[in-house]
Amino acid sequence: MKLHTFLTFSSFSAAALANPAVTPAAVADHQAIQERAGTTPTPTGTACTATTSPAPVNSATLAAAVAGCVGIQLAGTNDTRNDIVNKICKPFTLIFARGTSEDPNLGNIVGPPFIDALNATFGTNNVAVQGVNNYPASAPEFCIGGSPEGSQNLAQLISQTRTECPNTKLCVSGYSQGCQVVHNAASQLSATDTAFINSVVLFGDPDQGKPVGKVPSYKVSTDCHAGDNICAGGETILEPHLSYCHDVAAEAAFAKARSLASN
Repeated sequence: MKLHTFLTFSSFSAAALANPAVTPAAVADHQAIQERAGTTPTPTGTACTATTSPAPVNSATLAAAVAGCVGIQLAGTNDTRNDIVNKICKPFTLIFARGTSEDPNLGNIVGPPFIDALNATFGTNNVAVQGVNNYPASAPEFCIGGSPEGSQNLAQLISQTRTECPNTKLCVSGYSQGCQVVHNAASQLSATDTAFINSVVLFGDPDQGKPVGKVPSYKVSTDCHAGDNICAGGETILEPHLSYCHDVAAEAAFAKARSLASN
């Protein structure tokens, strides 16, 4: 097992913190998430409104969270796939948006293990994989509800997949801020592109409870662990937020079942 030895939100300067700005709409949206999670909404909607960044995750905490998981990638290994960009079509396609500060373009904690699980479920030769490019996955972007640039690029990738690989079964997935990107991208899609999505899988969703654009809820599976502060509208990374590698096999089975469905 390759172990990502530590996870931290990228350090950033005061200038970077000032841009992008936290908008009233982002604050209201985050407060609604906190209310749905049963927590008291913070006055600003989120405690990381360009003034602080979450503390680095202790390596022992991460090691405990991912114990027994396979496929975890070492930080800096730059696990990247661009099958859709390279016009490689397979029966099943995964487009994945990584979490904050993870390595591009598939991340370390969830993306690689999920791909391994999909390969085991569908067969390696049947799975195309595309990470979201042009997506900084920065902490300030998490604070405003997800990277606008990454969201736009994901929407474009979905449309490109439908155009170039019309017979594939498309799964759109994300982890942590990547889930925000999935939500945002889905709201930008045409009806045709929305209908093309076969399944959506979300791990540690900061926007849990929100619709994924107009994708029907039966096509969506969300994993949010008990005690995951991110899923509760917070900004603190605790062990439950780091352990979604344990859920990848079940979500691969969900994607497989969806791929066999008639709608």
